[in-house]
Amino acid sequence: MANNIIIIGGGPGGYVAAIRAAQLGTQVTLIEKDSLGGTCINRGCIPTKALLQSADLLESIKHSETFGILVDKISLDFSAVVKRKKAVVERLVDGVTYLMRKNKVNVIRGTATLIDSKTVGILESNDKIKCDNIVIATGSKPSTISIKGNDEPDVIDSDQALTMDQLPKSIVIIGGGVIGLEFAQIMHRMGSKVTIMEIMPHILPAEDTEIARLLESILKKDGIDIFTSATVTGISGVEQNKKVTFTDKEGDNQETTAEKVLVAVGRSPCTDDLGANKLGLAMDKGKIIANEYMETNIPGVYAIGDVVGGLMLAHKAMEEGKCAVENIMGARNKMNYNAIPRCVYTSPELAGVGLTEVSASEKYGDIKVGRCPFIANGKAIIYNKTGGMVKIIAEAKHGEILGAYIIGPQATELIAETVLEIKKKGVFEDIASTIHAHPTLSEAAMEAALDIGGRQISL
Repeated sequence: MANNIIIIGGGPGGYVAAIRAAQLGTQVTLIEKDSLGGTCINRGCIPTKALLQSADLLESIKHSETFGILVDKISLDFSAVVKRKKAVVERLVDGVTYLMRKNKVNVIRGTATLIDSKTVGILESNDKIKCDNIVIATGSKPSTISIKGNDEPDVIDSDQALTMDQLPKSIVIIGGGVIGLEFAQIMHRMGSKVTIMEIMPHILPAEDTEIARLLESILKKDGIDIFTSATVTGISGVEQNKKVTFTDKEGDNQETTAEKVLVAVGRSPCTDDLGANKLGLAMDKGKIIANEYMETNIPGVYAIGDVVGGLMLAHKAMEEGKCAVENIMGARNKMNYNAIPRCVYTSPELAGVGLTEVSASEKYGDIKVGRCPFIANGKAIIYNKTGGMVKIIAEAKHGEILGAYIIGPQATELIAETVLEIKKKGVFEDIASTIHAHPTLSEAAMEAALDIGGRQISL
């Protein structure tokens, strides 16, 4: 007899779990208090990438003379940019709505709360819905910082940044992670003066140091001010601007001013109104604890996506959603967290998978590293995008690929080749011996693999 599954949250993890559950023949109800698509489609991945595309096209037009194309009177219509962003979001929300109908998923609009392991309540209507299994996919919200002035007017989070109808003349971004960097490039390329404050020694502190520092140098060269090892100590109003005080890497007190301040210090799991404590769900610093099968400590209750912490990525949530419902339906599948790509959609793009060079060395001892700079790649030269490289990290004895990093054009597309190799525990020779079309950007991955074996052709 088919199970009945209730999924709480209609973001990437939730709606993919709902579709997979329907494919497996069970009755499924999805509860969402806001718009289908969650943060990803409405306030994250999709709207930011739409804005980045507009910013990238504007930058390309500014440099069109390189390709023999002359363009006069370049200008930005930010209202039109915002209109297109909204249209992209609406189209994808409509797409998810269609998929729910197509797969006969029962969608309930409202705020879900856990009554017991077999019952979910709807706060707005006081309805109670019985089920056999529950999948919690409530996502995350922007994190805050505990400093004086963080509640000042014009101190905004990423959600609020996406609702702006005009660009600020200047902005300080607190946080040099993915969210901060993407907003930094959007605003910089559209004309705002941008300053980034990052508390760690380099931007993207969780990523490979060499690759992160390379992106940092490129962004600085483009005109974005970046302060690393910088601790923000306060925000205050000064005339029409905000004054941000901070200590720099030498420990000296510094200050800067800007029209707005964007706090981009990560995201926190959403468990408000969920009733997690009442149900007795095991928690750790606000996140729900789930094992590699996506099971919580309560039988029949699963949790996926941002609410369980770890990598807060849409595609990670999607895979966890599939894993959870397949296990509910009788499988015993584990999540493989080693083979999840991590992407930054700046220009140049940055993508990574697996271990960093430092972590690989610490774990395996003897490693080999191959690199291919895009300046040696014909397609990158044609694109006039030669900054960056492909870097592959392999275990020395057997050649198993432990990690890979790409900074350069279309890095977020190119990373898939190495993700597959890590998933199947492949060796660098698999990539080195695979014929890659010429001219393509993917040849750089082949050349990096050849470099590990001392057989690189292009350099």
